[in-house]
Amino acid sequence: MKGQWLSAARAPLEWKDLDVPTIGPDEVLIKVHACGVCGSDIHLLEGDFGPFARTPLVPGHEVAGVVNAVGSAVVHLKVNDRVGLGWTQHSCGVCPQCTAGNTSICSRQQVTGIQVNGGYAEYVKATARDVIKIPDNITLEEAAPLMCAGITTYSPLRLLNVRPGQRVVTLGLGGLGHVAVQFAKALGAESIGVARGQDKVELAMNKLGADLAIDSSKTNWVEEVNRLGGANVVLNTANNAQLMGEAVHALAPDGTLVLLAVDPNPLTLPSSGEFIQSRRRLMGSSTGSISDAVEMFELASRRGIRPMIETYPMANAAAVVERVKAGKPRFRAVLST
Repeated sequence: MKGQWLSAARAPLEWKDLDVPTIGPDEVLIKVHACGVCGSDIHLLEGDFGPFARTPLVPGHEVAGVVNAVGSAVVHLKVNDRVGLGWTQHSCGVCPQCTAGNTSICSRQQVTGIQVNGGYAEYVKATARDVIKIPDNITLEEAAPLMCAGITTYSPLRLLNVRPGQRVVTLGLGGLGHVAVQFAKALGAESIGVARGQDKVELAMNKLGADLAIDSSKTNWVEEVNRLGGANVVLNTANNAQLMGEAVHALAPDGTLVLLAVDPNPLTLPSSGEFIQSRRRLMGSSTGSISDAVEMFELASRRGIRPMIETYPMANAAAVVERVKAGKPRFRAVLST
């Protein structure tokens, strides 16, 4: 098979011949049709993960394709099933997190495309319990980014039981944020997008279904949200530590700030009294469980939630990565075999 090989951090990607993976009894072999290019892939390529990453390997953790072969112990998947594989390629199935259904925080998990070979190739293998079926009305190219951006934004909304009558503010309308706005709206919340530029405001209102969009380059978004009564949930999708600190002030009592993006700079948070007096919370979230993913796809299928994508040949991954680094795709780049 052909695949993109990363020999070491900061080395160039190589499009080369690789062995087709051999599967075990509890695994499936996936014929990859599409794999999204995530910001985490850029961190991998630039060496930001340090010893957490295990190069050399094939990158890519936003995988969509069809089952090509199943192990002898696999009963819930069959050849030609349309499936997705995300952050967790292998969960142990026995630790307290796994037995509670929280496979995404399994203490022994192997991370797709960062610790084991991922989806920038024609085939990838995975433990069957970490693979999910994709609804027929979602294309594989659309499904690939949902394996990361979709699960990452839906999971905290589900965990926090977002519902009608609540207000969800999404900071940043990029690769994560443009999906988050749609999920918040689909769950019945008042969905507000915050971004810089009139083009993002128009996008949120006209295409993403936001109830309100605020141009933070012209308006003090914290004051505007507080004028409305504050946010029950703020989803921060922007790589901006200063913005994360400001967001606490936009929370309503019992509100939660969810950090979904990474900034290496330290957070500057308000005093502990800001959290104690109004019972505000700060939480991080990276991805979600298999049950989160199943619910996410059901909701996306039913409500027409789709990522905005640009598709490129997988052989051109190196050039696409440079395009992603420059922030040019609107909003998710997808490699197609």
